[in-house]
Amino acid sequence: MTYQNKSCVPSLRSFLFIITVIFAFFITHYIIPVRVPGSMIHPIKYKIITGTFAFVLDFSQIFESIIGIPYYKTLNTIVDSFDQIKIRSFDHGQVLYHDQYIEDVLVRIYTPSNMSKTFLSPVIIFFHGGGFFFGSIYSHDTMTYHMSMYSGAKVISVNYRLTPNVHYPIPIEDSVKVVRYVMDNYQEFSIDPKQVFLCGDSAGGNIAVVVERQIRHEQKSIIRGVILLYPLLQLVNFRLPSYLTNSPYNILSILREDILTQVTNFYVNTSFAKNELFQNQHLSSDDYNYFYSKVNLPIANKDHLVEKSHPDTWKLFNENISPLLADDKILHNSPSTFIGACTYDVLLSDSQLYFERLQKLNVKDIVYREYRIFHGAMTFVDFPVAFNEAFDIIHDCAQFVINRTTFII
Repeated sequence: MTYQNKSCVPSLRSFLFIITVIFAFFITHYIIPVRVPGSMIHPIKYKIITGTFAFVLDFSQIFESIIGIPYYKTLNTIVDSFDQIKIRSFDHGQVLYHDQYIEDVLVRIYTPSNMSKTFLSPVIIFFHGGGFFFGSIYSHDTMTYHMSMYSGAKVISVNYRLTPNVHYPIPIEDSVKVVRYVMDNYQEFSIDPKQVFLCGDSAGGNIAVVVERQIRHEQKSIIRGVILLYPLLQLVNFRLPSYLTNSPYNILSILREDILTQVTNFYVNTSFAKNELFQNQHLSSDDYNYFYSKVNLPIANKDHLVEKSHPDTWKLFNENISPLLADDKILHNSPSTFIGACTYDVLLSDSQLYFERLQKLNVKDIVYREYRIFHGAMTFVDFPVAFNEAFDIIHDCAQFVINRTTFII
């Protein structure tokens, strides 16, 4: 006679009930409330991604309150873990990659598998985004893999140190060390030192601009081109048009006022309050006038200004922190530049203003593209959250490199 343990049935039902409740809570509290800006394509997919980020952020912050581990460390661990569990359906051996250290900085090097060892290849040195406090060579792995595959160039992705364990200028110094070493030891990497491109998304775009200027200042070598993808180019004015338009949507749940305030404080080692930055209450009238004179814009509304600047405001005007505000002479000598901006992005004005400044200075070979997608979209090239527009951005970046390079035997 066979006996069946009937207690298993209620246990299974209880488990399924709990899962259903959790799923319903996730949908009603994190997915449905997400506001979709404008006529964004793929609104459902965007809602799922943004809601998931909001859930991960909340989980990380709750975990911090219970365990004491800073939320950004948990966030980084979760984001990086996707590199280990994601479906690498795209990887058919077209690109070989390995990790190594350059000047004590971890990098991941991608090499097209069909590249001859006798070639001196162009190289794209990539700096990941993440507000200087999260992100890594792992979080951007799929994107950099495709960039190497589409361009036929080597890609070196840099794992610079993150805030708040360090502050400016450490991420810049780490990145400069890698670029300088690669260019000085180009034969070790089989790359052409005259065909070096710097690329970065978001905060990584900030690093790419600043590193290029430092290398140029050393007059050792010339960077062939800079590729800026929805870059963060200034930390002074948080009431530019794209902030006013897109801030209410909390793009990806990351571009929120509290997170962006933390980005500033972590990176520059400052103590701004959210309301100070996002109401421009850290700026005096003189600061405000100076900012608008640098970007060649008419003075906007001054209602929220204060008589005396915040004690830390002067740090934000540093051209290596807010490279948009560099002197004309520095911008005039910029190399070939690709700017890929996103319509639904608080940083859109940064890209537009930078492009306009380069244009007015008659800088040669500037390419500007605006994609009707959200900030950070280029990192979403993995199944099942891939966006065709993300591949469009990568293709355009690759074509920018291809059109300006040759392979040397």
